[in-house]
Amino acid sequence: MARAPNLEIDFYGGSLREEIGSVRGSYIKQQIRSIIQRNSVIVCLTRNGTAWRKWVDWELDTAFALGKGICGIRLKGSRGRAPELLRDMNAPIATWGDVQDCISVIECAAARRC
Repeated sequence: MARAPNLEIDFYGGSLREEIGSVRGSYIKQQIRSIIQRNSVIVCLTRNGTAWRKWVDWELDTAFALGKGICGIRLKGSRGRAPELLRDMNAPIATWGDVQDCISVIECAAARRC
């Protein structure tokens, strides 16, 4: 989506490119929190097992507490359950491959920011 010339969308990909070299939870949270703070919308890429990943709930809870827009994009072929916070807040969730749907849920999440 970032490279598509006909799309009017601008975003900062603040995801981690490398694993944080620590086993200390407080340090990892500090690093992830600083990334979340730089973004206005947090997109949770959902696939089979995402709802049970170690840091997903914490990342979404932190984004919510910081007043960030939150949405999900279900990856191609996945049928897994969405994380609890996405379900509880009725966050918009798009289907991978439908670019307009993805744009719509990101815009919706931006409009719903606290």
